[in-house]
Amino acid sequence: MKRLFALLLLSLAAWHIQGREYNHYSEWLVASERQRVAHPYNLDFSPTKARWSYTMGIELESMLDTYLTYGDESVLAYIREYPEKMISASGSITGYKYSDFNLDNVRTGRFILRMYQRWPRQQDLTAIDEMFRQLENQPRTKEGVWWHKDIYAWQVWLDGIYMGLPFYTMAAPLLRPGQEQQYYDDAVDQIVKTEQRTYDEATRLWKHAWDETHSMFWADKTTGLSQHTWGRALGWFAMALVEVLDALPADYARRQEVVAVLQKVLASVVDYQDAASGVWYDVLDVDDPRNYLEATCSSMFAYCLLKSARLGYVDATYQQAGLKAYRGIVEQFVRENNDGTLSLTKCCSVSGLGPNSNPKRDGSFDYYMSEPVRDNDAKGVGPFVWASLEMERMGYTTDNLDEDLTAVETVKGGTRHPATVYNLKGQRVGATAHGVVIADGQQRLQ
Repeated sequence: MKRLFALLLLSLAAWHIQGREYNHYSEWLVASERQRVAHPYNLDFSPTKARWSYTMGIELESMLDTYLTYGDESVLAYIREYPEKMISASGSITGYKYSDFNLDNVRTGRFILRMYQRWPRQQDLTAIDEMFRQLENQPRTKEGVWWHKDIYAWQVWLDGIYMGLPFYTMAAPLLRPGQEQQYYDDAVDQIVKTEQRTYDEATRLWKHAWDETHSMFWADKTTGLSQHTWGRALGWFAMALVEVLDALPADYARRQEVVAVLQKVLASVVDYQDAASGVWYDVLDVDDPRNYLEATCSSMFAYCLLKSARLGYVDATYQQAGLKAYRGIVEQFVRENNDGTLSLTKCCSVSGLGPNSNPKRDGSFDYYMSEPVRDNDAKGVGPFVWASLEMERMGYTTDNLDEDLTAVETVKGGTRHPATVYNLKGQRVGATAHGVVIADGQQRLQ
């Protein structure tokens, strides 16, 4: 009898997710993650401990965008649990330590900030201000770029640019009104210097990290660069550029400098796209049978290609590369489970460099191949949801990915303009430079 009851519960759970009849991958994966993990503070493989982590911030922010697009109030209730659990009435953050000067721990501030903008709580503003102050005082290289962490002194990682700068540029007008341009200038300076210091002319790619002292065991003694281009690190960098552009005002004088870096990055990304599958390998600059097609960096690149084409940063050929990438992700990595949930497979769990106490992380290809691969890593789930939302703007669903729904219009110089838009049923409804026009007249995507 007990076994029969358990089977009944399983069948009801499967009916619950299937009964929703999700025909958008964004909604489906968000619903699946919520079914797998009851509380948002336990996401990303933290089943027993409420954790403050950039991984939660990324995945929850993608859920926020899914809510803003489709309006499922149960998604909003789920994501609101995170700040309610992790930020006390006084504004202190569980699991966050200012003195660590860890850029990773600031990334979730962007999710908190976006929640605060819509549903303000004083304790959230206090927490946002604390993280912003960390960035104002973050140790820097002699050239003025943030160290990735206090324990990674004098090191600039592509990861860190994503962890800090999107929040920095978005929060500056709120927290330092009237002074925002100096923060924008600082952000652009850091982007330009990081691009220059990590770029490898031979491969036209960017190395995972650069050590200003050239003394770390993983660093080249002449250049200070790590050995390889890790796909996700370059994915972080590309997403940082897109998100910083989201925050910079349209009339900001140095905006085009960021666009130029983004164009350079995406040109190389497309050059390294696997022709057969449409996705990317874990380590981009190594041709070795042990290398594998990897879901997190592929989702990041697809998202950046699709969004950059929509916003006119790059031309329509990049949209086609993004479409190919997204279709490849669904074919290579997306799996429907027996209970009706969706999984994103073949996610690299983690890769890093050092510190001295961890010599295994030496930046070699062997090291990158030694790290485990798993399903539903938040570092892939969030970008895949964002890429899915980009596809859904164009009218794509789970049933029509093979169709061509793109409609390209041009402005001076042949740059694609995001003029053709669709409602959530995939019907053409008009044109706008920003957002999808919903049938009821509201604009939910930004």
